Amino acid sequence: MNLRELELFGTLMRVGTTTETARLLGISQPAVSGQLKRLEGRLGMSLFHRTGNRLEPTHEANELFAMAVPIFNTHATIRSKLPTLRDLAEKPVAISATPALVESFLGAVLIRAGYRDWKKRIIMRVHSPEDDLRSGEADIGLQMALPPKAEFQAHALGKIPLVALLPEDHPLAREPELTCAVIAANPLVCYSPDWSPMGNSIRNAFVAQGLSYDPACVVPFCANVCSMVRVCGGVGIVDAMTARDYVMRGLVSRPIPDLPDVSIIAFHRRHEPMRAPVQDLLSALLKFETNLLPELPHSTN
Repeated sequence: MNLRELELFGTLMRVGTTTETARLLGISQPAVSGQLKRLEGRLGMSLFHRTGNRLEPTHEANELFAMAVPIFNTHATIRSKLPTLRDLAEKPVAISATPALVESFLGAVLIRAGYRDWKKRIIMRVHSPEDDLRSGEADIGLQMALPPKAEFQAHALGKIPLVALLPEDHPLAREPELTCAVIAANPLVCYSPDWSPMGNSIRNAFVAQGLSYDPACVVPFCANVCSMVRVCGGVGIVDAMTARDYVMRGLVSRPIPDLPDVSIIAFHRRHEPMRAPVQDLLSALLKFETNLLPELPHSTN
């Protein structure tokens, strides 16, 4: 007996008439009778005797039904779970990203993934992507710099240069580019290497050259660098996307040739199956990794 025949047999056992079985299965009454006749012929035994308008199961049918009860129970459980699974599949994707990626990078991904005019919904968190994935608050994390821990599956989407940000009247603003050594000799506005992947990457680059990484002002995000440099001066370090899109009036950026580019990383929980819309968005990220990153100037005025 295949599963379709088992469904027909089980329904007949429960309701006792071909008419009601036909209604429940969405087929015609003659189709039920025909399928039952073919099944009995193939099995080589009668499953029902007709008594008036009802079908009475034979001893053999009762034996088969008893063996099939676990299958019918499993089927009922599956049917009861389908609404919950459907709701889960329709739940918006939760993305946790650092501000620079939300403001300058993510839009192009969402447009290509079908989110234009919000035909799909998302939940956007601008927080700590790694923490949000650990707590289950996010499905996908986006950040710059070092890949996350081994508990996550990471995908490199591209690289972004880091640039120096400084007031336009700063003496170094006349230089076409700045080195890490020159920057280290000035008050620095930058990130804590203890909790910022980008801060850790910058510190490693400074240390590799024998330079001290000791910011005069520690900030959490690239946009904060823009604000603090504008207010109090000094030299900040930001990604080139922020420098291109969000440098405030009165600031300039300069390339740092001896500071490595940072990677844009998408990541998710390792060894944990993803919901269909999450996989779709991740596929969009990976599919367009070569052309998502716009032309980024090494110097903006």
